Amino acid sequence: MGKTGAPERAPDVAGPGDTAVEELERALTGVARTILRLGVPPQALRDGEQIDRSGYWALVRLDESPTPVRLSDLAASLELDLSTVSRQVRDLVGTGLVTREPDPLDGRACLLSLSGRGRAVLDAVREARRDVLRDALSAWSANERATVAAAVARLAYGLHDAAPWSPAPETTRPQSSRAAASR
Repeated sequence: MGKTGAPERAPDVAGPGDTAVEELERALTGVARTILRLGVPPQALRDGEQIDRSGYWALVRLDESPTPVRLSDLAASLELDLSTVSRQVRDLVGTGLVTREPDPLDGRACLLSLSGRGRAVLDAVREARRDVLRDALSAWSANERATVAAAVARLAYGLHDAAPWSPAPETTRPQSSRAAASR
């Protein structure tokens, strides 16, 4: 096992000119582009509510945190400038998707968390994205779906190991693909 729990490299290490690596890079670029285009479905929002992709990712980060977070910590987790996140949060608070409360340990700071409405919007967006995935995978067997899910999770960790300067994946550590496929 590697330092992060990923399996050690196989003896047939991918090298320059490996067509599978080239095809995978193109496919992942297409998947990433499509995922980024999956905006917030209009049915997830009430009249007057608006949220863009950046706002969606702020909601995701707030949801991933077990406790309310400071604006500076949210900006760091989003890897964005504090002033950019400050504007996004102002809009999210204004629409009632995020709550802002004074930090009891530091009166100059505030703590951010998802509001009940923010959680409802986030849940609706996630379910809409899952619906798209279900449609895209509808012709795949349960075993094929499990295999690709395990492989993508493993790839996320492998990418982190190969590029340690990038943030860690937001997924749980994958099991071996064989164990995940047998579920």
